[in-house]
Amino acid sequence: MWQTLSADGSVRARITAQTNTSAWAKAGVMLRQNSNPASAYYAVFMTPGNGIVVQYRATGGGNAQQRVALTGTVPKYLAIGRTGNSYTAFLSNDGVTWTSVAGSSVTLSTSGPVLAGMAVTSHNTGALSTATFTTVSVGTTIP
Repeated sequence: MWQTLSADGSVRARITAQTNTSAWAKAGVMLRQNSNPASAYYAVFMTPGNGIVVQYRATGGGNAQQRVALTGTVPKYLAIGRTGNSYTAFLSNDGVTWTSVAGSSVTLSTSGPVLAGMAVTSHNTGALSTATFTTVSVGTTIP
């Protein structure tokens, strides 16, 4: 699920539950250039067995990279801030006080509007993954 973020801004959500279909199942927020599966993207995810991870694909068709891995479990507020082509992950326990994730900032080859939304993957071809998101917002303010 997504909507367009026309310029600088953020996507935020609170993840309150996630099925454990794999230690690497993911639920989080994402900004991506377009809906093409090979699109450039930036995401911050909760995982059942590997904490919180920041991942990105710098250019369309390129390889995905993991930028940061932290300990953490649901519930947690996750956010991404975008300024131009610079992306940074943010975390919060209460949705009010946000902390940027050290080492999470990257510059991607994106231009113009991006798609801002939520992402879920089971990381297991034999299982459907679910997650519960609350307090979802897309806007022009950056945490």
